[in-house]
Amino acid sequence: MPAARGGGAMMPSMANGRLTWLRIVAVCRIGIWGFGICTSVFVGCRSTIPASGAVVVETSAAMRSAALDTESAITRIAFGSCYVPQFEEAEIWRTIAQSEPDVFLFMGDNVYQSEEKAEPELLELREAYGLLANDEPFAQLRSQIPVLPTWDDHDYGLNDAGAELPVRYESEALFEQVWAIAPDDPRRSRDGIYHSVVVGPSGQRAQLILLDTRFFRTTETMLGLEQWNWLEETLAEPADLRVLVSSIPVLSQRPEGESWHRWQDERLRLLSMLDGAAGTTILLSGDSHFGSFYTAENDHRVLWEVTSSSLNFPMPEKARLAFDHEDRARVGAVYFDANFGWLAVDWPERLLSLELRDVSGQSVATQRIPLSE
Repeated sequence: MPAARGGGAMMPSMANGRLTWLRIVAVCRIGIWGFGICTSVFVGCRSTIPASGAVVVETSAAMRSAALDTESAITRIAFGSCYVPQFEEAEIWRTIAQSEPDVFLFMGDNVYQSEEKAEPELLELREAYGLLANDEPFAQLRSQIPVLPTWDDHDYGLNDAGAELPVRYESEALFEQVWAIAPDDPRRSRDGIYHSVVVGPSGQRAQLILLDTRFFRTTETMLGLEQWNWLEETLAEPADLRVLVSSIPVLSQRPEGESWHRWQDERLRLLSMLDGAAGTTILLSGDSHFGSFYTAENDHRVLWEVTSSSLNFPMPEKARLAFDHEDRARVGAVYFDANFGWLAVDWPERLLSLELRDVSGQSVATQRIPLSE
């Protein structure tokens, strides 16, 4: 496990209004690693507040990032998921920044709480966001590079949570605050945090779509009626390249772990929509604590997906040994170490390069895909 800031395996806690550190055990009650249920990532740690009752850790500084240039063609997209800001400063942020992507897609589990309580004050989630806001390498990255975020379960509020989360509206309001979502942004006036943006001129137009796989999720639906209707309208917009972000894998066939595999009808609906959309679509996902490529053939095209996880919280060795590698949709080997994803677009050659990169920026897996005319 990565060391916490200050040495040792540590997590932050508030005591008497001052930041202290508690030694922790990162327990994956076999759930976060994909073969069971994990009630919390961390145990043996807690957040406390002074007797006055005032919240000590604030997320007062919204995490603004560089403005996205929507007029120029996008050629380099970095993406990643699963980041623990309580650990030592991660070199991976410097590596990503030095790679100079046009945008970074933060695909969920962007922070982890010291304890998941789902109480209205969201103290532990605020604390985690506060640590991320003060993470110097990440602050430097977002000063240079636009960051587009969505969430997954651990930064939504509870492990594997969906629409039943009792504080989902409070969590959404906090998300919009800390990620500096503009007052006139559609996310401010509707439920959920799904979002899309179009970048580039005609002929080189890329549509970036970030789904919300948490706010509306029930046993019957992944996205909910409102988001499904929005997605159908969004996919009808003209685009040469569509990059669709789901916080959990879409094409994976593994029965263990979270993926759209558990919502077969919903996945078929999504794949049918994508099959009818003009241009080339690439799926990006996180959550799994390993990197991998997936593929599936629809009626008219072959779909590709890249899962990139984790930025600094890779699966422990013991869990790797017990990991079930069988997955009919996966192409190539699983990459367990810390990683981020990279999508390069060569518009003149009409070619996409999909990569998983390690913390030093070296490519560890690559797929090249033609960009349809």
